[in-house]
Amino acid sequence: MFTIHQLSKKYKNNVTAVSGFDIEIEKNQIVSIVGPNGSGKTSIINSILGIIAPSEGTILLDNLSNKTAEFKQKLAYVPDDLLLPEALSATEYFDFVSSMYNCTSKQKRKQLIELFNMEEALNEPIETYSHGMKKKTQLISAFMLESEFIIMDEPFRGLDIEAVINTKKLMKRYKATQGTILLSTHDMLSAEELCDKIAILSKGIKTDEGKVEELKLKYNSNSLEEVFLKASMLSDRGAHFDQIIRNF
Repeated sequence: MFTIHQLSKKYKNNVTAVSGFDIEIEKNQIVSIVGPNGSGKTSIINSILGIIAPSEGTILLDNLSNKTAEFKQKLAYVPDDLLLPEALSATEYFDFVSSMYNCTSKQKRKQLIELFNMEEALNEPIETYSHGMKKKTQLISAFMLESEFIIMDEPFRGLDIEAVINTKKLMKRYKATQGTILLSTHDMLSAEELCDKIAILSKGIKTDEGKVEELKLKYNSNSLEEVFLKASMLSDRGAHFDQIIRNF
């Protein structure tokens, strides 16, 4: 199980990015954190990864603290930003990541390269890749590992339709056979399709959490998009913006 308990982050300028965030994620679940820009999603992810130190709270995976090397070996990450060593080829990058995670099998890597149609680009410098090819490289490097937990931040951005479809299928398969996914996305339709549970953030505070159908019933909404607007307290702004659009 992955747990975050009472996570808070306050920056030097006394701005509170996250306040008292709790979540529990069972193995073989996909759980999404959704919220508007500035709601605290990035601070939560960076706290899990150890990029920043939270002001308070604990982060555990199978009772291992995120401060330990064992925790990091269980974790893979697909960032929103295209953070890749562009002087390397994809092959060289995959070799580097495999060595960092002590991953000796290349069978999954080979299958993923075929799935994402990356065979012809493998030995070209990453700096020559398109946005979509760089995102595919990130996805391959995460899914080829024997990790138990993957954090995915806007994983569909920049992908073509076929790659989006295959990524969703891959996420469902990973959940069923290998581990857990924490998804951060603005794509409500994908979150509704993929996720066992949704946590909604607004201004650093978790305003609600639950299964999609339960949340839709609770907020008397037909879609997760409507739930998001109501639970994140953006519905008044939405009504105002609707009026602007009608008068446009």
